[in-house]
Amino acid sequence: MTANMMAISGVLIAGFATGIGAIPIFFKKNYSKEALDIAMGFSAGIMLVASFISLIMPGIEEAGKLYSATMAMPIFLLSLFLGYIFIIFVHDFIPHKHINKNNDMELGQSKKKLSRVTLITLAIALHNLPEGLAVGVGFGGGNHAGGMVLALAIALQNIPEGLVVAFGILNEGASRNRAFMMALLSGLVEPIAAGVGYLTTSISAQTLPAALGFAAGTMLFVICQEMLPELFRQGHERNATLGVIIGVITMLALDFYL
Repeated sequence: MTANMMAISGVLIAGFATGIGAIPIFFKKNYSKEALDIAMGFSAGIMLVASFISLIMPGIEEAGKLYSATMAMPIFLLSLFLGYIFIIFVHDFIPHKHINKNNDMELGQSKKKLSRVTLITLAIALHNLPEGLAVGVGFGGGNHAGGMVLALAIALQNIPEGLVVAFGILNEGASRNRAFMMALLSGLVEPIAAGVGYLTTSISAQTLPAALGFAAGTMLFVICQEMLPELFRQGHERNATLGVIIGVITMLALDFYL
């Protein structure tokens, strides 16, 4: 498989995994909260490890190769912080709904009249934006093996995520077909974001450390702001923690063997 085909395959696998995760709704409509907590904990664990071994550590290494010893770390850390600031802006600008919450969606301090199904879809699409960016940066840096590991990691965590979002849409009264399609479409933001990340790093090798740091900053925001608080507020902390540990183990094994 050529490098370009590997990149395209990895991006598409990650993008369609959310839809794949939604398929079980056609066979079973209700899933226990405990099972969903484990599934989302699994996603969080994979993302947490992937952000370090596939973005942060390679970013620091590349910065050390390209910049002086005094500038390498400040440049990388600044890019990580800018990624965090960027996703905060996107997060506040786009109206969305936290899937496990019953409160209205947020847009700063104002309210927007959008259907709850639309808000759930926007929430997961917003969540997938930094993941797609990270996959594109991973391939754009030229380390296609590392990019494929990151793409597989994102795909693995997107599968339970797709089930959760489809389940949330079903609870809003949507049909199974609509829930599946909305979950699938929410994941297709990833190939678009991946294209942006890929082009950014392909234009100049000098941008690679900054791009890796930027992508890591966006992913860390999603983990800390969107995933972990939701997991540990429902009274099922033990199940959520089990899912996180399984996700961490899975990602470490994936990185080691691939």
